Amino acid sequence: MSDDTQPENEGQEEFDPITDTRDWSAAATELACFALARSKGKRLVKIINTKKLTMPFICIFEDYPG
Repeated sequence: MSDDTQPENEGQEEFDPITDTRDWSAAATELACFALARSKGKRLVKIINTKKLTMPFICIFEDYPG
């Protein structure tokens, strides 16, 4: 039985590329997020799966402290 009032992506963070001020990049795989972080010299703090067909993962970065 399905409850039509529940959102399909309940419990997942919504990502809006227009309003999000964090340092982010889109990637095709979760592993690509780690590679992007390494190439940027930043710390990967979150991966958001948007479940879109192209580039479904949003990688959130921040600078290393210090």
